[in-house]
Amino acid sequence: MKHPHREKELDLVARYLAGTAEEADVRALESLLLGDADLRREFLSYANIDAAIEASLRPIHASGAAPSVRKKASPRPWRSVLLVAAAAVIIAGFAFAFWAAQAGVEVMVLASSGNQAERYPVGKAMKLRTVGLTDGSLQLRLISGVVLDLIAPLEVELVDGKRARLNRGSLTADVESSGVGFTIATASANIVDLGTRFGVSATPAGETDVAVFTGSVDIFDPADVGEKTKLATLLAGDAVTINSQARVRRQAAIATHGDSFFVLAAPPQDALITGIKDNIDEQGFRSFYSIQRGQMKPGVRAYSTLGRPRWDAMPGQDFPTELLGADVIGTFSSDRHERDLQLDIGVSKPCAVYLMLDARSPVPDWVQREFTATGIQLRAGPWGDNPVVRGMTADENGDVYVTYSVWKKTQPAAGSVILGAPFPTGDPKFRAMYGIAIKEAR
Repeated sequence: MKHPHREKELDLVARYLAGTAEEADVRALESLLLGDADLRREFLSYANIDAAIEASLRPIHASGAAPSVRKKASPRPWRSVLLVAAAAVIIAGFAFAFWAAQAGVEVMVLASSGNQAERYPVGKAMKLRTVGLTDGSLQLRLISGVVLDLIAPLEVELVDGKRARLNRGSLTADVESSGVGFTIATASANIVDLGTRFGVSATPAGETDVAVFTGSVDIFDPADVGEKTKLATLLAGDAVTINSQARVRRQAAIATHGDSFFVLAAPPQDALITGIKDNIDEQGFRSFYSIQRGQMKPGVRAYSTLGRPRWDAMPGQDFPTELLGADVIGTFSSDRHERDLQLDIGVSKPCAVYLMLDARSPVPDWVQREFTATGIQLRAGPWGDNPVVRGMTADENGDVYVTYSVWKKTQPAAGSVILGAPFPTGDPKFRAMYGIAIKEAR
């Protein structure tokens, strides 16, 4: 069955070969050809047919003999012989571009793990076209300055320093230091950086997950030649899924790998946290909860939408052993304003659920009914210029930390853990949203 968008692409090819394509069309076609192997094959097929037709129209002279009598060739309805020559020159240009692309994109290997360490030695400069990982991870800096974190299983094509095509798997792109415009193409979306750090996952079902950690990105339908109509603009803390029909929906939770973010298509079979849902149904609301599996320790992120605050022990104390190794759910700070918030966290086995509550505020009634105070305290920080810490005194290093009291609930079996609003009453402006950690029962 013909791809529903292929007619537009083949129309570009026809206009290009006919010599009627405008400059914007040529740029669009070049981008499509570099990112679509099937279209390249169709393009070359049409080009070969075109060349054969041209050859059949050339006069044939036998050496030392008069030219044979030929029938007059009928004019071709879609272009002139002059345009054939022009098209041939441009085809040669494309052929050179394809040859250059096959040579690869200049990269520097910044980090590698697993079996990738031997294949991609740290500090080595090389040219890469396609990167396929079956295990481990890899961090590359492209010639454009863009840094890509790749995690297995993955297959990605490096088109040039400003564009990559993710065929399967997950990656994170950090382009804050290299300007805007870096693009990651997938089967269902083109994600264009606006100066940011963002994660992309291409799922086996042909869907694309996108999460933005800093800055913003624009998302386009891959069939939108020239990227004229945006499907969405995502800001820091937003995550969405784009399906094969270019429909965008919120992705409420994403998983992370260590302190680097990688969007995962689905939780592993042994995952303790199987999903997160909430009752927020606002137009354009796309914030996500992050899941950091087994990462509870000093220095782990406390929130998905804030990069600076990290969980830490109280001054002069060790980090609580009871919490070490728990799964950390990064909530988003703005949820502190939701008076009727309800979180529904799916768990796969018996576990202990921990809430870290801002110690400056009264404990909500629902927490007092369902949880028990552990007597443990943590702190999170340092905070930047944020209303949460307005009026607080900085420590001797000039940093501001918020103190949290830790409450615990035992979940006896697999099922749903329901949590409520952090501040059902009172002013939430100068208070912190609660944190969450979940640890398998031993």
